[in-house]
Amino acid sequence: MTSPAPLRPTRRAALAGTLAALATTGCDAVTSEPSTDPTASGSRSEESTDSPADPDEALVADVRADLAAASVLVTSAVRARPGLTDELAPFATLHARHLRALESDRPRGRTPVRGDATAVRATVRTHETRLQAALAEAAVVADSGPLAALFASMSAAVAQQLAAGA
Repeated sequence: MTSPAPLRPTRRAALAGTLAALATTGCDAVTSEPSTDPTASGSRSEESTDSPADPDEALVADVRADLAAASVLVTSAVRARPGLTDELAPFATLHARHLRALESDRPRGRTPVRGDATAVRATVRTHETRLQAALAEAAVVADSGPLAALFASMSAAVAQQLAAGA
């Protein structure tokens, strides 16, 4: 009677396990912890004041501003051309959800909207196309993986809404 051969993981299983391990450790695996060694130079308070600000902070502020501008434009367009409500309301809903996801309030205000319904529709769609590209770019440059995924999801949602209204 022969003994069974030892089970060996397949390449696919090994790769999946490695990816799962990397996903669970995330960026913590490369983040150095402050030294607790009393002989180390510098104190903890000095180390915390020298740490850089969140590298994604400016990016999030830019995306919030882009979303706020898009929200105000859509709201103004619907007020100026109520006949476009059914077509543009989904964009307003998207922007409100996206702003909430970024912990931002829905903006107030108006922007001038000129032209007939066709011109207003074109203006909004052009702005939404630019927003979609800006969100995709933000996803690429974000340092945080979860933030990049959020921006990519937002970009996809805007693209899907543009395609649905085409």
